[in-house]
Amino acid sequence: MQPFPTSFLLLFYQVSLGGLFAIAATPFHQLERGFYKSTAGVLFVVGFLGLLGKADIYWKSLSLGIGPVSAVELSFYVLFLLFFALYLISLWGEHVVFRARFFSLALLTGLAGLVTSAHGFTQASLWSLETILYPLSFFLSALLLGGVTVGMLLGHWYLIDTGQSIDPFVRIFKFFCITLIIQVAFFLLLPLLFYLPGNPNTVLALQRLWEEHAFLLWTRVLVGQAAPIIISIMIWRTLKIPHTMAATGLFYTALLGVFVGEILGRQILALTSLPF
Repeated sequence: MQPFPTSFLLLFYQVSLGGLFAIAATPFHQLERGFYKSTAGVLFVVGFLGLLGKADIYWKSLSLGIGPVSAVELSFYVLFLLFFALYLISLWGEHVVFRARFFSLALLTGLAGLVTSAHGFTQASLWSLETILYPLSFFLSALLLGGVTVGMLLGHWYLIDTGQSIDPFVRIFKFFCITLIIQVAFFLLLPLLFYLPGNPNTVLALQRLWEEHAFLLWTRVLVGQAAPIIISIMIWRTLKIPHTMAATGLFYTALLGVFVGEILGRQILALTSLPF
């Protein structure tokens, strides 16, 4: 079991990394570069704040021996933000090849850091199903957080460029919606997948979740998954009109639900070490 600050700081990392994946889903040639500068800038700041928090925990834990943040995890985090920064700088130039390489390196190092973070929360051995399920759960959360954040920011861009085609907005909406559906399906299967291998630590944690934190789990599901699904239907209806301003407002509401749900999920992670 790890302290809540460690699990909460994971949220910053996931927003930053998931946002990059969401940016990759947008049509680069249909949007002004200003959108990528502003959006990547916001995502980088979020990731940098998370790095400051992780570094603080790491240095404080050095005197205690093995801490909640490992040197490997912190190194991947630094590399991720370094390549992210280089990608962000490249947006002000015309070196397309370097921009693509820095972007790809940021994604790769970001994924490596996320897998390392996930391993730090598992209570099972390395050769277990948890080694796959934990990173997958963390990755889906990152995609969902990044998708709803970039979707909201893209909606604001339509208030600036009123003549922009609706296609990029529809594309990022589909990215968010598909990720949300996959996460819901994954969460429905997760308890069964945890029970099947029969790892004692995971099964005990799952039982403790049902017995002691059921209300927290149901609130997380209703606020962070059920409500965004309903809102996504409303967003789709407004995009069919199309009414980008209303869709942006609904994305705000979806963002609030997703973020609150994921914060509750980090509380569950801190209490039980389960990636819900």
